[in-house]
Amino acid sequence: MTEADFIGAVDHLRGRRPDLTRIEAGLLAAPHLGLSPDTRSFAKVFDLAHAHVLRALSRLDEAGLVTVTERDPRTQRTHFAPTEAARTLFAEAA
Repeated sequence: MTEADFIGAVDHLRGRRPDLTRIEAGLLAAPHLGLSPDTRSFAKVFDLAHAHVLRALSRLDEAGLVTVTERDPRTQRTHFAPTEAARTLFAEAA
């Protein structure tokens, strides 16, 4: 996967759901593209503040697009999985 592939996936997701921010679309694309299985890794790979990624993940959870599968109470590293709605959205965007 290249940077262009990732950006293309983010742009396609945002085309289907314009209400998504770039971080939110990136979080949705990451599991499908084999990237960043958790918020801390995602933040590090993309040089983002972990707090911003956590906020984006919270909005995705509220929208029913991800499910939190594990959270480290000390570091707040959060593992997540896309819901069926997110998988459908990603498939439609592809």
